[in-house]
Amino acid sequence: METKYAIMFADVAGSTNLYDTLGNIIAEKRIAECVQTMSSITSDNHGRVIKTIGDEIMACFNTANDAATAALEMQNAMETSDAGLAIRVGMHYGEAIDKDGDIFGDAVNVAARMAGIAKAKQIITTADLITELNADLAEKSRLFDTAKVKGKDEVLKIYQINWEEESKVTKFATSHDIKKISSSTVAVALKFAGEERLYTDTDMKKALSIGRDSSNDIALDAAGYASRSHVDLDFRRGKFVLIDHSTNGTYVRFKGQDDVFIRREELPLMGEGVINLGEAITGDSPGQISFNILQPST
Repeated sequence: METKYAIMFADVAGSTNLYDTLGNIIAEKRIAECVQTMSSITSDNHGRVIKTIGDEIMACFNTANDAATAALEMQNAMETSDAGLAIRVGMHYGEAIDKDGDIFGDAVNVAARMAGIAKAKQIITTADLITELNADLAEKSRLFDTAKVKGKDEVLKIYQINWEEESKVTKFATSHDIKKISSSTVAVALKFAGEERLYTDTDMKKALSIGRDSSNDIALDAAGYASRSHVDLDFRRGKFVLIDHSTNGTYVRFKGQDDVFIRREELPLMGEGVINLGEAITGDSPGQISFNILQPST
């Protein structure tokens, strides 16, 4: 008999490197302590650890709220721990078969896929789980990506649950944008000056103008660093392209990479990152725009 569960996979990110940097004995001890912490948090939130495999646990919960709460507590526990470890969490809510103390079924496979997508310090899940959350937990989520699932016609909507303080994270494309994204090939979510906007490929009939002048599609109060008409954001051949025509140039930081400087040049946007008009990226500034490219996986 199938029952609906919230399935979770959580593991230590980069555990292989730990053995190289810390040595076998210390690395094994810290990983074991991390697994024990994740297991205890699972039990504290009415969950059940199905199995542990090395640095990973597989768990199930009767409710999505319990699973999400446990995931948040796990990330916070690792952040405040002296062990110096980071974990990644993948979850899904759906029907599974509970037999002989193990869990089987499509929901398990989808949850494992979410864990495979997650990077260190991330909680990745599906729309099926997000729609089951109470309002407070659902508000911590943002659309992260979309992907085609093998053997299924529908597009899988993938979410990230933010556990860090709001000042440390960037929120994009919440649930009211799902219909637009589902009917598009690619979309870009922008956040600037406390405002969030979503543009799909079908929205981009012409390039968006960005600059200091109020006549721009996106006007930013960037003091003297930004030109009145600083950059355009265009959609060409399936990509969002940043076109600089400013005096001071534009700085772009793709997530996990060094800054790129363009002046009177073009640059395709990929993944997540930050755009800063006219000055180097040093933190929040009036001329800063966060972006996230949302594109179905092939």
